[in-house]
Amino acid sequence: MVKNLRIPISAAKYVSEKYEFTEVVIFAYDPETGKQHVTTYGKTKEQCIDAAKAGNFLKKALGWPDELCHAEPNRAKKQDA
Repeated sequence: MVKNLRIPISAAKYVSEKYEFTEVVIFAYDPETGKQHVTTYGKTKEQCIDAAKAGNFLKKALGWPDELCHAEPNRAKKQDA
């Protein structure tokens, strides 16, 4: 069994559509390994950025290294280029 795979954005998008939330932040934790993971999704570019900010805030509050607390959504980066 493969453990601790990254949660894809498509999973957060599914939660967004299924439960009618425009911004989703998923936090996952495995107490056996201590591994943590955050995935975010926003329906629009602006909501994507907001969800990423919330994910970064959560990571910072959980004590993640600072360099991991400044993630930007891929969709926002692509549209800025």
